Amino acid sequence: MSTFFINGIEFVLPGIFKAYPREWAEQFLKKGTIYFTNLVIFQRDEDFERGDPLESTSVTIRQGVRCTADYLNPIFVFCSTMESDPNIVLSTWRDRDTVLQITDTLSFINRIKDAVVERKIDIRGMQVGPVTYDKDAGSRREYHWVEGIFQKSMCYTGQKEFRIALVGDVRIKCEEHIVLTLGDCSDIARIMESPNPNHAMHPGGNSAAHHSRR
Repeated sequence: MSTFFINGIEFVLPGIFKAYPREWAEQFLKKGTIYFTNLVIFQRDEDFERGDPLESTSVTIRQGVRCTADYLNPIFVFCSTMESDPNIVLSTWRDRDTVLQITDTLSFINRIKDAVVERKIDIRGMQVGPVTYDKDAGSRREYHWVEGIFQKSMCYTGQKEFRIALVGDVRIKCEEHIVLTLGDCSDIARIMESPNPNHAMHPGGNSAAHHSRR
């Protein structure tokens, strides 16, 4: 968990967690390697937890009319969870055996921003926040441009998802991933030890899930 101040108001960023194969978690601690995945990958993924054909489609109610909208720009996301119980996280992502905790969310976000700038990637914007689960009924919140990126259906509510999104230039629309290297992140993250030492990687893990690195 982290906090920051704007105009005298203190904002709280939640602690975030991510399920990984052990090798990937250790690689993150040592090198800070993270994958941002194009949302079109998840639109095509048939795995129930990862796949969502309506990814990035916003559903809103405007003046009593149900409206849908999509993005022309490619959207790349790093997905994590606000669920802090490692057993629950691993029971959801059954092809993973390790839970990584980001202990300083604000520093993590700033390192991502710095890495994007350093690599001079064609990124037009960066957004951070929790996902809302109001796509079925349609959001009635005040309009904001990123609403479709952070909106999912109620059936996914158990994921308690927190996203970091990069809005790409249309020239990189066909890219599946953006890979960033943040450097040593052992000062802002740790591998959580599961209270259930018998939890093991599920032998039936979806190979597409590994490909997506979600």
